[in-house]
Amino acid sequence: MKILQIMALTLLLTECANAQSTTTTAKLKISGEPLPAIRHLTDMKVSGDTLLFVFECEDGYGQRLLRRAIIDSDANTINISPDMGKADDDYYMSYMPYPFIADNGAIRVISQDDCEIFAVKNDTAFVRTRQYLMDGSCSVPFPLSQYVQDVYMTNPDRYVFIGREPNGGRQYAMTADLTTSKIDTVRQINISPELQTWMPNTGKMVYSNKHNRLAFAYKLHPVIEIFDTDGKNVNSVKIAKNTFDPNTLNEADFDDLNVLHTVDVTYTTNYIYALFWGFKYADASKSKPTILKIDWTGNIIARYTDTPIPIQRIAALDDSTLIGWQGKYFVLIRL
Repeated sequence: MKILQIMALTLLLTECANAQSTTTTAKLKISGEPLPAIRHLTDMKVSGDTLLFVFECEDGYGQRLLRRAIIDSDANTINISPDMGKADDDYYMSYMPYPFIADNGAIRVISQDDCEIFAVKNDTAFVRTRQYLMDGSCSVPFPLSQYVQDVYMTNPDRYVFIGREPNGGRQYAMTADLTTSKIDTVRQINISPELQTWMPNTGKMVYSNKHNRLAFAYKLHPVIEIFDTDGKNVNSVKIAKNTFDPNTLNEADFDDLNVLHTVDVTYTTNYIYALFWGFKYADASKSKPTILKIDWTGNIIARYTDTPIPIQRIAALDDSTLIGWQGKYFVLIRL
């Protein structure tokens, strides 16, 4: 009898992990500045009720712009600021701004072209801190590009981020200690020994200060890796079947030729939220994604398959509320 009870409990837990949960979605009404014609929204971050989003305009020639917005989830409104980091003479302090949240909750911005770190004053003005995540005086384990992504402050003057070798090399989860000007590796990010360069291993990393853990979600592979800041593996979560075709790496548009899996990932201190497509980019405007809720040990808590519209980006307001980018407007997603 005891064995039967254990088997029944195991089946129940498995069914719960794969159960389809429901969402409600509401389009957010815009106030403040109108949205420009956005070609790509490349990143979203949330601090309290403030959304930070980075985007490229249709006529922007590759320049990235950053704005902040205040979310009123009760009224389903979003109040959008002017461009951040823009001076009175229309000069931008950074043409590749990337926002992150400091350990005290303050908003910081790093320039992805030279790793300069800015504070934010009066909501939209950039102020130089005279600090760089990485510069010519840093001790590095091997040559690195100054293009960094997925930056998180773990303690004052200490960071984790994704760094790359130059010229299409490998990518790593890395640490930076500004007090000693030292960069070190946490672990290499690659799906297999056969795929070493960063291009087939693109994705996004998030960090929980509560658990002191990192999670990297691959875009071209159905895997989310969770690991400690010392590089020790916690779990590798497989969320679908493998689809990547290595032969497409010979094509310039190889990412368009493959099924895209986790196209975005966001987090709270308690959970990881993965925006799973399972279809190609050409089908993005007519296909609906799945949102996975995963705890920081790698257990899939819920699958939300009923999202009624296409979603390209997500950011978590709290454990049960996400902000989504539809491609033309923002939506509030209640889980």
